[in-house]
Amino acid sequence: MIEPIRTFLESPRIAYLSTIDLLGYPHMVPVWFAVDGDDLIFSVAKSRARVKHIRANPKGSVVIGGNLGETEGYLFKGDFRIEQDPSQTVRHQIIRRYVSEENLPQFLERSGPEERYIFRLTPMKVIRVRQEKNSS
Repeated sequence: MIEPIRTFLESPRIAYLSTIDLLGYPHMVPVWFAVDGDDLIFSVAKSRARVKHIRANPKGSVVIGGNLGETEGYLFKGDFRIEQDPSQTVRHQIIRRYVSEENLPQFLERSGPEERYIFRLTPMKVIRVRQEKNSS
């Protein structure tokens, strides 16, 4: 499902991850992401509210792109899964998309030793939310 837009997803853009909070309201946060096969993956501190949200209701969505000045953007819908990342390998894979190897040690030191999970979203539906308009 992701293959036709893989090139778009290779760019280190900000994703907007939306979960359903415990009162039933959307809870949206900007996050970094990576692609693993057809899945979007995210690293999140175990203490974040979105972990509780996904445990209570795994349905959610992610918007990537579509901002002013961008020629494309997509909405991904599906169910999130929570995974362990004890070696933080996946977390480092995500961070390396946004932070140079040179700045990685300082970034990791500043972000602290808090335990983290990986959120995995296998999109059930992908909707194009912005596309380049013809300039005829």
